[in-house]
Amino acid sequence: MPDSDDDQSFRETMSDVRPLRSKLHADSGQKTNSGVPQSTLRARRKAAEQGRPCAGAALSEAWIEPIEPEEYIKFARPGIQDSRLRQLRQGSLPVEYQLDLHGYKIDEARELIADFIKICRQRRLCCVRIIHGKSHRTKERQSTLKSHTNHWLRQIPDVLAFYSAPPSAGGTGSVLILLKRK
Repeated sequence: MPDSDDDQSFRETMSDVRPLRSKLHADSGQKTNSGVPQSTLRARRKAAEQGRPCAGAALSEAWIEPIEPEEYIKFARPGIQDSRLRQLRQGSLPVEYQLDLHGYKIDEARELIADFIKICRQRRLCCVRIIHGKSHRTKERQSTLKSHTNHWLRQIPDVLAFYSAPPSAGGTGSVLILLKRK
């Protein structure tokens, strides 16, 4: 099958491009100079070679904005109707499915969230909930599941909006998520 003009042009343009050499840090996590662990990079490469996305590995491990236990979190992509956002914020949309992250480690939670959103999209669900907890006992706020959940959900294109749940639906220990419809 002949290459298209765009493909040929791209190959010619990129012919002299060489990959950067990465420097490994001496810590036990073996991170590259970008701060991403080698295991994550290997998982991404393996998934790409097999033609499938690697769910949690795609979610960033960059610096996470610390979130206080009682702080409300919110996010909305541009173009979503105000009435729909108000329904989500007030908890008036029925929760069709939920994920409870209590007792999970950060790495496990990342994979679970990515898989959870993928399954919800396959089932054509619209409003779901993730229970992340408040982490009152954690001194380092950046390492809480709440902080990571807030960070990761913003990276998933299928997530249109999310808000901390109203007190009757879990309060600041859970988040209501509005997903794209197919």
